[in-house]
Amino acid sequence: MCLKQIDKALFKKLHILYVEDDFNTREEISFFLKMVVGKLTTAQNGQEGLGLFHKDQFDMIITDIQMPVMNGLDMVKAIRETDKDVPIAVTTAFSDTDFLIRAIECGVDKYIIKPIDIAEMAMVIQKCTNYANMAQKIKAYDTYSKFLLDQNTSFMFITHNGKCEYANKQLQSIINIQSSEAIYHSTLIFINENEEHQHQNWIQYVQNNPKAEHLVRFQNSKTHYQLSCKHFENIEKTVFLFREISPNTMKNLLQESVSV
Repeated sequence: MCLKQIDKALFKKLHILYVEDDFNTREEISFFLKMVVGKLTTAQNGQEGLGLFHKDQFDMIITDIQMPVMNGLDMVKAIRETDKDVPIAVTTAFSDTDFLIRAIECGVDKYIIKPIDIAEMAMVIQKCTNYANMAQKIKAYDTYSKFLLDQNTSFMFITHNGKCEYANKQLQSIINIQSSEAIYHSTLIFINENEEHQHQNWIQYVQNNPKAEHLVRFQNSKTHYQLSCKHFENIEKTVFLFREISPNTMKNLLQESVSV
């Protein structure tokens, strides 16, 4: 990456923690970082870096490995105990597989081989922070979506790749479950022409008949619902929707099904 290609607007929003024990290296890299990022904080060893991390908010951490007092990987381990998301890159003279595997196991996202190439460092910063920003946006959208689902008066749940991803509060309350996964263990009764029957895997049964409006009730409940589902293939999600129906409506629907 050419330095002219960096996202200047992005870089100016960043607060980076740079940990390096060698004075000359720290001064050289800090000179570059101060020109391109919004705020730079530096530390001379892992222990100092860890202390600074707990006192402030950082968008990314760049650290050397071999340092006195506390090395870089021990610092990374300590940080990952409380923060799984902040991007971390290590600068190192090592490039052997065993070392890189150890770094990944500690929670390192990227590595930069010494002697440090400024353009390569800029590329690593941009990739890491772009990914972190996207992850934060997805997390925020997920929170927003769940909030909207919980405000909905309908009873619904969502599966993703065959697993229950979320059941809104209304549905959890009517079937008295504490988690979304418990939906799989609930018993659903299907009503057809005044006859009731169960399906061992009712979620799969409904998915296999997506165009049908199923008349159902939960075991130990007299309330009836129309159950339908919609599959969104591009994101591998399926939305199941329960619409409560009155006794009179239920009677009419059963009469219609018999007449057909």
